[in-house]
Amino acid sequence: MFIVWAPSSYGQSPAQSLHDISDLELDQRLKFIETRLVGFNPNARRWQYGWTGFYAMTAVGQAVLAIDEDDNDSQTSYIVGAVKSAGGLAQMLIKPLPAVKSFGRFQSMPSQTRAERMLKLEQGEALLHENANRVLQRYGWKRHVIGIATNLLGGVVIAAYGDSTDAVTWTVLGIAVSEASIWTEPARAVTDLEDYRNNFHDAQRTGARNWRLVPMSGGVALHISF
Repeated sequence: MFIVWAPSSYGQSPAQSLHDISDLELDQRLKFIETRLVGFNPNARRWQYGWTGFYAMTAVGQAVLAIDEDDNDSQTSYIVGAVKSAGGLAQMLIKPLPAVKSFGRFQSMPSQTRAERMLKLEQGEALLHENANRVLQRYGWKRHVIGIATNLLGGVVIAAYGDSTDAVTWTVLGIAVSEASIWTEPARAVTDLEDYRNNFHDAQRTGARNWRLVPMSGGVALHISF
């Protein structure tokens, strides 16, 4: 699968100004966003805390095994594994899944006056975009290349200071874990954003680029209008 970035305004009409919508539609939009954010939150939390716990346990576990191991080859493999898991843990903590806190952020926003609800709507739409953009990162090359490169480097270290057979095994296993982490990340945020656009004609965050996914042979294209 691949993604093609293709700026285009095909099929797009001028966005409706948020300030022109009725109080009824404003409340409907806020309710829609709230429902989608709260529905997405459990899956996001399970993924975030599940993988954070996995990396924490494997980092500590392999560090302990490395200390107790007498065989130099196995010790090298455990040390490299512990370092990679620590790196994965750091990544989970530094760049957590934004959807984990989206509902809490949205719920805490004041909504007594129309002006407050309008601001809440704009920020709620921004949260939908933020969550969808995070999902789309899985189709880019950066996250995959970083994971593969990290594990290849670990394999080189194991081969140099340990056993070459272990190097192949640990490299393949590490890449598989890295890819599993990426592809098990909840993806419903893209559907939530598309549904929001479909339910509320011309809905888009003020000042934001408009985008849509278009099926193509061998992948999908990301069309962005300005």
